[in-house]
Amino acid sequence: MKFIRLSPFIMAAALAACEGTSPISSLVSDSTVTSDVAISAGDAIATALTNMALNEGALALPGADANENNTPFGADNDLSFNRVRTCFDANNAVVQGCSPLSSVRKVVTLVNINGSRSGSHSTEGGRTVTWYGAVHRTSNDTVTRNFNGSTEVSRTHSDLTVGRDTLTFTDGEVSRLIAESANDSIKAVTWNIPRSSNPFPISGSVVRFVSVHVVATSGNETRTRDVTRKVSVVFPADSQGNVVLTINDKTCNLNLVTHAVSNCQ
Repeated sequence: MKFIRLSPFIMAAALAACEGTSPISSLVSDSTVTSDVAISAGDAIATALTNMALNEGALALPGADANENNTPFGADNDLSFNRVRTCFDANNAVVQGCSPLSSVRKVVTLVNINGSRSGSHSTEGGRTVTWYGAVHRTSNDTVTRNFNGSTEVSRTHSDLTVGRDTLTFTDGEVSRLIAESANDSIKAVTWNIPRSSNPFPISGSVVRFVSVHVVATSGNETRTRDVTRKVSVVFPADSQGNVVLTINDKTCNLNLVTHAVSNCQ
């Protein structure tokens, strides 16, 4: 009997080829991880806009049209917002107690956001994937009130948000746990007021840098992977709240009302 000895390089290539075709390996592929991160980031970005609206509403700024029980953006999220704020006048002097409100021109709000979130989406193959997870974020939101003479016409938000979230995606017997470390840079996101007739930003951007640790499980098999992604959104949104979400070299549609991410290409 004749034996053929394969070089270590050929053996490694063969093993990699076999592994690449296994279902469990596909669970940590670039396309799968990118899809998960896009869905998570879309929900986080839409929630960041909710946070801005709630910060205005909590201070009872005119035309804010937002409070804890009536937010302009919806999702299956159960979040708590704990705020500490400082108000400034036109000369950048502190307005004690933020009163009188008529003298306030800038508000800096430190917000700790904690809770849970969940949702579902359909894959290209028609399967339904559900997801749920924990939220732990710290936001530093600065809102500037913009006046035309004595009339306030718009508000501009800038923020640096740090997040440490976890999210689990499940599809039958398959699950993926992703642990995210995210930094969001919110740049000059501006709304016209009143918000009741101007629900979506007219300009500005959100750029999200996220590092993700993925643990995929199917039956007795487990795979792990660490990736980084850059996610960005540039406003304005259309009248239905749709905006383009870019993740690395792909683009998707993000709806700010439902938080749904779709049509990634």
